[in-house]
Amino acid sequence: MGVKKLRSIFMRYALCLALAVFMVIAVNVGAYLFCVSIGAIYPLTSISTAIEMEKDNLRSVRQVEESEIPYPCEYVIFTKDGQYAGGSIGWEYSTAIWNTCMEGGRTRDGSYLYSVIEREDEILILRYRMTAQFGNAALRSIFPSADWLLIVTILLEILLSLIVISFIFGKYLGKKIDKLLAVVHKIEDQDLEFEIQKSRLFEVDQALDALDHMRLALRQSLERQWYDDKMRQEQLSALAHDLKTPLTIIRGNAELLFDTSLSAEQRECAEYIENSSLQMQDYVQTLIEAAKSWDSYKPCMKKVNMDSLLQELKKRIDGLCAVKNILLHWDCGHHPSYITADHNLLIRMFTNVLSNAVEHTPQGGEITFEVEEHGNELSFLITDTGKGFSDESLKHATEEFYMGDDSRNSKSHYGIGLYVAASIAKKHNGKIILENSAVVGGAKVTIQIPY
Repeated sequence: MGVKKLRSIFMRYALCLALAVFMVIAVNVGAYLFCVSIGAIYPLTSISTAIEMEKDNLRSVRQVEESEIPYPCEYVIFTKDGQYAGGSIGWEYSTAIWNTCMEGGRTRDGSYLYSVIEREDEILILRYRMTAQFGNAALRSIFPSADWLLIVTILLEILLSLIVISFIFGKYLGKKIDKLLAVVHKIEDQDLEFEIQKSRLFEVDQALDALDHMRLALRQSLERQWYDDKMRQEQLSALAHDLKTPLTIIRGNAELLFDTSLSAEQRECAEYIENSSLQMQDYVQTLIEAAKSWDSYKPCMKKVNMDSLLQELKKRIDGLCAVKNILLHWDCGHHPSYITADHNLLIRMFTNVLSNAVEHTPQGGEITFEVEEHGNELSFLITDTGKGFSDESLKHATEEFYMGDDSRNSKSHYGIGLYVAASIAKKHNGKIILENSAVVGGAKVTIQIPY
């Protein structure tokens, strides 16, 4: 079986439809003529001929009997002065018939034809329909016109043929299109390991060939992307492992400082160094795990004490702010006592955002941290007095490795600070909103998390 074109399919459809119409007309007209031949249907011409043949007999017969009236005519008899004298037509119609035929001199009224036969002392008027009629009285009462029944039957059968043939051809074309849709759905689901089955319909096969080229190009693109992701993950993992050694040295030297004579301020600084090195070791371990696949990293959801979490966070940020003499406004008056979340991830998220704010706030500037409760959602607002986000950064700052010229993800963060924060918020079914404060002109980061 060769490849077909849509043009040939539609031509075949048109031919089938034309053949069906011809067959419907031929069968119905043939059946009609057969009924005429056996006397089941009386055509108009045969009725008129029968009347002409019986006219002389009806004029001369002594008394008109119903059996002598040509079938299927009706009749009415009048006296010479127009009085109703009998017939198969009731007297209630006699006046209208007399007026039509005798007063008006007409032989046609509406759907009826009339034939006037003058007898010696009376007038006979025959009435018959101006159409073919069934010989059976019951059928004639249901279908007064055999011609109209033939026409309606032909039209209905043509309509039925159109529906059936269209359904068959539609189903045939639908199977061809389904192959096209199946390929589209597989490509949409990134299922690219399959062989395309031809439809044997030229136009559809052309579309399938185009989709096959797109499938191969997409597979190559995804393979390159997967390779690049793998290399990136390996580089991140290697970098994280390399960071372990200097962090261990920093922590060891910080511990040695405690064995020396330190002032209160020096001891506080040493504690910051030790705590920060421990925190960085946690980050490095998480980075090693996340390098495998951050998207597959599953948070450890537990009941978190909000007061404890915020106190821990404030202690960390106080140390960062002290370095640049930044004034920290801490407003956490409205929040639930407990939420279900990953404690470490939340600390990391807030620390990333606040560290970013500290880095871009000038010496002696201000940072505001606020907590608001709206229904079953917590909003954490971090505002600084820095230069704010650029238009480009507002759109892309939460993208991984974004390093725009005006980005607040500076080189010291390797472009992952806000990306990690946004990813953590997403893992808690929340989101991060970046904007610039209309009040102080600096950056404003809003973290929304349901609880």
